[in-house]
Amino acid sequence: MYDLLLLASFLTFLVTSVVYLRHPSACIMHPATFYLTFHGLVFVFRPIVARIYDFSFVYRVYDFQPSMSDKITVILATNLAMIVFVATSLYVAPRLPVALEQDRFESARAAMKRPILMVFAILAPLAIWSQLGNWQRQADNYGSMVRDLSTGAAINTDAVGWFTDAALILAPITVLLVWLARYRWWSWAFFAVFVILQGGGGTRGPIIYTAIAIGILALLEYRRRWVDWRAAALALLAILAFNQIVLDRGASLRGLAGQAGEADYANNIELRPFEGMDFANLEYFEYIVYAVPQRTGTYDYFASNLQIFTEPVPRVIWKDKPVGSPVQFFSLWDYGTPIGMTGSLPGQGWMALGYPGVAIQALVFALLYSTAFLLLLGPRATPARQILYALIAATAIHVFRDGTLVTLARQMPFYIGPFVLVLALKRVFTSPALDRTADSQAPVAEFLAQSPGERRRMLAAQSRHGKQTPKP
Repeated sequence: MYDLLLLASFLTFLVTSVVYLRHPSACIMHPATFYLTFHGLVFVFRPIVARIYDFSFVYRVYDFQPSMSDKITVILATNLAMIVFVATSLYVAPRLPVALEQDRFESARAAMKRPILMVFAILAPLAIWSQLGNWQRQADNYGSMVRDLSTGAAINTDAVGWFTDAALILAPITVLLVWLARYRWWSWAFFAVFVILQGGGGTRGPIIYTAIAIGILALLEYRRRWVDWRAAALALLAILAFNQIVLDRGASLRGLAGQAGEADYANNIELRPFEGMDFANLEYFEYIVYAVPQRTGTYDYFASNLQIFTEPVPRVIWKDKPVGSPVQFFSLWDYGTPIGMTGSLPGQGWMALGYPGVAIQALVFALLYSTAFLLLLGPRATPARQILYALIAATAIHVFRDGTLVTLARQMPFYIGPFVLVLALKRVFTSPALDRTADSQAPVAEFLAQSPGERRRMLAAQSRHGKQTPKP
C-alpha cells in the first residue's frame, strides 16, 4: 500500500513539474521552482531512499513509530501543499521577469559602488566578530545555550541573539560584492572567505542562501531562464561534496584554527545516505501527525506565529520571555524527544489545523513569494529591485524547511537590512538635480535615436497636439 502511495506521489510530482515547465512563467527564479525543488528532494526522492534503506535513525532518537495511517497522511498532505503552492504562485506571477538592458546595470553599479563599500566597511567587522564568537561557542558545545526541558528549545542565556545572529550580515554583503565585481573570477574570493567563516560556525544555511542569491542575480542580468546541464551537474556534485565536508558541523575548520570542538552527536552514528537530520522533514512531519491531534487532542490554530512579536526582545532584557510562542496549546515534547525538529511548511500547516491548515499555510507563503516576484521583477523592475528580490527569494528553501513566518521575520533584518542601508546611502549621495537632468534628457535621446522619417512623423504629431519638440 505504502509503496503504491510513494509511486503515486512521484507521479503527482512529475505531472505537476511538467505542467509548470510548460507554463510561460517557468524559470529558475520563480517561487514555484524553489518549492518544487524542496518538495522533490524532501518529500519525493528521500522517502523512496528511506523506503529502500529502511531509515530508522530519527524514529530511534525521537522515540516514536508512526502508524501506516500517519505515513499516508503525510504523503497526502505534502502533495496538497505542493499543488496549492504551485497553483497560487502561477496565478499571482504568471509571466517571466522583465529583461533589463545592460547599461542599466552599469549605471546601477556606478551609483551603488560607494554605498556598498561603505556598508561593507561599517558592518563587516561586526559580522566577522560575531561569527568568530560563534566559532568559540560551537567549540564549547554551545556553552551559552540551555535546552528548555518543557519545550526542548535551545535558549540563549548569556548572549544577545541580535549579536550572535549578526554573522548573517556577511551573506548579503558577499552577494553585493560579487554583484558589484560583475561576477569576475577574482570576486569569488569574497565567497570563499565567507564559506570558511560560516562553515567554521557549523551552519550551512547562510552559504546556501548566498549561492542562491548570487545565482538569481547572474541569471537575471544575463537574461537566462535556466542554467545549462553542465552547471546543473556541477551544482549537484558540489551539493553532495558539501554535505560530506560539513557533516562535522565545522569541527575540521575549527581544528585548523586551533579551536577543536566535538562534532555533532549524530555524526558518531553510522548513517545511510540522506538519513541524517538535515533532510529528515518526512520523519518530522510524521512525528507531528503522530502527536497532533491524536495525542494532543487539539491543533494550535496558527498560534505559533505569535512568536513574531516576542522574538525581537533579547532574553537578557526580558528574563521571563516565553520559550517559543507566547500562546501554546500543547508541547510536542510530551510525546517524544523531537530534538532539532523543523516542521516544514506542510507540517506547520497540519499542526495548525490539519488538511485545511496545510492548504492555508501553502497559500500564505505562495502569496508572499509570488507577490515579491510580481512587484520586483515585473514591469517596474530595476537592478535594485532585482537585488532585493534575490535577497528575499534566497530565503525560500530555509523558510520552506522550517515552515514558519518566524523564520522569515528572523532573517529579514540581517539578510535585507544591509541592502536597505545601501539604498539609503545611495539616496544621500545621489544628487536630485542629476536625476532630473537624466529624466529630461530621456525624450531627447529617444528623439535622436529615430530615423529621419520617424522624426518627421513625431514632429507632425506633436504639432497637432500642441506639444513642444525636444531640443537636443
